[in-house]
Amino acid sequence: MDCFLCDLPMRPDVLEGTFRCPACGLYRSDLPIAINQAVGDRLDEARRERALKPLRLANFARLLDACAGHLPAGASLLDVGCAHGWFLQAAAARGYRATGLEPDRVLAARAAATGQAVIQGFFPEALPAGAAYDALVFNDVFEHLPDPHAMVEAVRVRLRPGGVLILTLPLAQGAAFRLARVAARLGICGPLARMWQQGLPSPHLAYYSTETLLRLVRAHGFEPVGGGRLAAMTLRGLWPRIRYDRRVSRPQAAALYLAAAGLTAVSALAPPDIGYFVLRKVEARGLRRSPAGPGRRRRSPPGGGRPLRGPGTSR
Repeated sequence: MDCFLCDLPMRPDVLEGTFRCPACGLYRSDLPIAINQAVGDRLDEARRERALKPLRLANFARLLDACAGHLPAGASLLDVGCAHGWFLQAAAARGYRATGLEPDRVLAARAAATGQAVIQGFFPEALPAGAAYDALVFNDVFEHLPDPHAMVEAVRVRLRPGGVLILTLPLAQGAAFRLARVAARLGICGPLARMWQQGLPSPHLAYYSTETLLRLVRAHGFEPVGGGRLAAMTLRGLWPRIRYDRRVSRPQAAALYLAAAGLTAVSALAPPDIGYFVLRKVEARGLRRSPAGPGRRRRSPPGGGRPLRGPGTSR
């Protein structure tokens, strides 16, 4: 597997199916994807919603506060991978015209049932011809994309002049990811496997640091105009969050709970585990540099160019 930033061979990392670029530090995986495929009763969706909704709503409130100065009144927003539609509801409550796009058929139906405008399908193929937005939002989605270069370029096409790309995603510099890698080196692979969402329908296909993410988006004509940290977890809802995967036994869940609770206690002093980025579309493209370097051809990653998002994600 090659790095899609450096075009150099990546080295196997501590968890099977994951890789690290020795040059830029980008992490990738070749974990299998199974969106819209039967997964049996592995995931308890009701428990998952109880666990995640309060945290997500709090994060969305903070995100919308931070983005208010970068969006016009009544801005049109497209939430790519809208899942249950929680962000759509939060954005609509502030007067934004929010549309959701969700590839998972079950989740798309759930979001639409709340009265939100939801399109079922993949970005950008499922969008109406010529549709453009003031902002495109990827909440805990970007790390699931098999071809980020193609997706960022597609975002440019669908953004109005001066529009913004809003990303929230887990970060490789966070204490949780770094400690999970240390544990995996000691033979305790459960926490890291959970962070990669190994075995779930839509696993993580990349882990970015702030530096590698900005390198990617700048190659496609975006510049950061805002950003910060979001809460990765809280003790409220932590137990059902761990247990919504029915394959996690009680002893395993207890160990994960203790580790996560300890991280929660010190998270404010550590680099962020979850970050948000507000990225402005720059109209002048003359200084754009190839992400693979001068004269080098970037190889396409496996899995094609469609963004993949499903019930196994962290949202």
